[in-house]
Amino acid sequence: MGKFVVRILSVIGSAVVLAAMFGTGVAAAKDPFVGKTYDEAAAIITDRTGTPVISTVTGDQLETGDCIVTAWHTSKFLNSRGRNDRAGEFLLALNCNKDVATPGHPGNSVMSPQGAQGKKDQQTAAQIDRNPKWCHTAEQRLQYCEKICERTRLCEV
Repeated sequence: MGKFVVRILSVIGSAVVLAAMFGTGVAAAKDPFVGKTYDEAAAIITDRTGTPVISTVTGDQLETGDCIVTAWHTSKFLNSRGRNDRAGEFLLALNCNKDVATPGHPGNSVMSPQGAQGKKDQQTAAQIDRNPKWCHTAEQRLQYCEKICERTRLCEV
C-alpha cells in the first residue's frame, strides 16, 4: 500500500510540474509587453488608459525609448487605508544594453537569448543592406524587414 501511495504522489507531482512548465510557456507567448521597446509598450499601455512606469533598468547603452521590456507587472501599492491608488500603473523592467556586446562596447552576450536574437538581427540587416530588393518581394517579408531595420537601425530600406 505504501509503494502505491508513493507512485500516485510522484505521478501527481510530475503532472503539476509539467502543467507549470507548459502554463508559463503559453503565458509568455501571449505576453503583450515583453520583447517590445519601451516606446511600443508605453503606447499600448497608454491606449489602455494606463500609466507606464519604469521600475528597473539594466544597462545604459540605449535611449530609454529603445530599451527592451524584459518583465512587467501592475502596481500592487497600497496606501494607509489599504487601497491601491496606483491601479492603472504598469511597472516595466527594461534592458538598455546594446543588442550584442562588441570589444570595448558593453551589450548582451551572444549566448543569451537577447544577444542571440540581436546577432541574428544584425546578420539579417546586413543581408538586407547588401540586397535591398530581397525585402520588396513579398508583403510578409517586407514587414519582417521593416521590423529588423527599425530594431537594429543598421539598414536603409
